[in-house]
Amino acid sequence: MISGFPLTVSDDRFGAWVCGDRQVMAGRPDTLSGLPIGVKDVIATSDYPTRCGTDLPQAVIQALLEKDEADCVSDLKQAGAIVAGKTVTAELATYQPGNTVNPLSVAHSPGGSSSGSAAAVAAGDVRLALATQTAGSTIRPASFCGVYGFKPSFGRYDLTGVLATSPTLDTLGLIANELDLIQAADRALTARASLSEETEAPLPRRLVLYRTSNWAVLPAEHQEQIEKLAQRLATGFAEYREQDALPDLEALTGHQRTVHAGELASELGWLVTQHGELLSDTFKGFVTEGRGYAGSVLDAAIRAIQIARDRANEYVRPDEVWLTPSVTSVAPPIETGTGDPLFCRQWTALGVPCLTLPLLSESATDLPYGPQLIASQGADRRILEAGRAIMKLVGDGGDR
Repeated sequence: MISGFPLTVSDDRFGAWVCGDRQVMAGRPDTLSGLPIGVKDVIATSDYPTRCGTDLPQAVIQALLEKDEADCVSDLKQAGAIVAGKTVTAELATYQPGNTVNPLSVAHSPGGSSSGSAAAVAAGDVRLALATQTAGSTIRPASFCGVYGFKPSFGRYDLTGVLATSPTLDTLGLIANELDLIQAADRALTARASLSEETEAPLPRRLVLYRTSNWAVLPAEHQEQIEKLAQRLATGFAEYREQDALPDLEALTGHQRTVHAGELASELGWLVTQHGELLSDTFKGFVTEGRGYAGSVLDAAIRAIQIARDRANEYVRPDEVWLTPSVTSVAPPIETGTGDPLFCRQWTALGVPCLTLPLLSESATDLPYGPQLIASQGADRRILEAGRAIMKLVGDGGDR
């Protein structure tokens, strides 16, 4: 036990919480003022200890985070939010899952690595939670748990006090049960910055269906539902088109994997050397993979990502919003892991904003899945407004 911190949450039905205050979680305001929030356990807060999903010594955790409270937490608290507790993360925000289950079906995964944040929102413990994304760690769990997930443009939110795993890719994310709360949190998290984005954020004129080169991975029913959804949503836009897979965009999927593993090995590989007995074989294997990319292979992948980001608005134009899959299927069985981030990798690498909406569900299981919207770099407010318009168009219930 760490002196001065409340470490237990009573009645933690779905394993979403590392520590927190159940009484605080009971609040239900519709604004950030007085709103209880969850904080992923790789994000420092003075309210509760941070463990990063590990048994590492507290001194090591402190060295990794370098700050007692992350700037993003301070910003939300300044706006009136109350930290209800720390939510479970996969080990060091990678692939070894924690003990969280999916509140919609406890035999299934809530996704990862922001598993606890998605589960806590889906369970109704809190309405908003902080997450992170380096591959698909915000979008995927939100999709699996039937809630809203938002990954902003790269660099939009301050990462001071957040565990660093990949400087090229790491992004703070938001998971909520209402888009209004994501928009309010976005305003609070960008209040310090001077952003050039337009204030009114006009809606995109054009909807684009982008299947990607991995479309065949999706179950046939998912393919059909996403295509039908695109046709339905097209009525709310001035223009609609379908975009064939673009080789440069598709190549980002592999580059993301290389950079994620390579930079993680550089940032956190020392933990394996000094504290390997406290870490999973999954994490150690990812570090070993990343060490194999050191040098020219990693450098080339980083350059390819940087070049793509420089051209990002040539792919996804400022007057467009793209509709694309977010997950390969519904939440997998809990024993198989956190699911595949395949459909998130390229967009995380491109650094554009992504928003998953609780619109679709699988007939056989009734479990939800994405899809996600993609917008041009910096069009974060625009994609959130597009999400609101889409949910209004489908009557807030989608095809679930």
